[in-house]
Amino acid sequence: MSRPQEEPTLRAQPTPLEERLNGLFERAESLLTAVVSLMLIGFVLVALVAVVVEVKDPLLVDHDFTGATLRGIDAAFLAIILLELLHTTLSRGPISQQLQEFLVIGITAAIRHGLGIAATRGDARDIVTNLAINSLGALVLVAALWLVRHQVRADRYQVASAAGSPPGEAPSARDVRHPTGPPPDVAHEQKSRP
Repeated sequence: MSRPQEEPTLRAQPTPLEERLNGLFERAESLLTAVVSLMLIGFVLVALVAVVVEVKDPLLVDHDFTGATLRGIDAAFLAIILLELLHTTLSRGPISQQLQEFLVIGITAAIRHGLGIAATRGDARDIVTNLAINSLGALVLVAALWLVRHQVRADRYQVASAAGSPPGEAPSARDVRHPTGPPPDVAHEQKSRP
């Protein structure tokens, strides 16, 4: 069976020096990602300790359960945001997945900020104005997340329909047309057939 022609590429083959530099840059990127991840883990641990410290005095000394709850929620949201940043830093998925993760971080931060605004005391008009602006920002982030997820779903549907799979199912490796030929398991089956 003849092998399908490979699609032409726009990039020239890298020289040995370029390959070494690419390898060096990849190692530097991995090292920096590890350093940032370790720092974020440290910040998460500090944020979790801060939850206990923030809640301890209002709860045990002042017996102010509302204040303790608000401070605890605020500190817990900070820990959640840091954990989401850690997850996003370590993920190496497609850009659409990373974009969704950053939007979730933004939505969580907007909710945390809105809770902080609601907990402040001051002029009611300023608080309502700040809450309205914050809510509008959160709504824009939620709409952006919906649009990204809708586009990803539409792209999956388009790939599935092009491969002949039913709309609800993702195409298997056998169904997707690969630019460099069939996937390895299909190529192996093709070679072993008489």
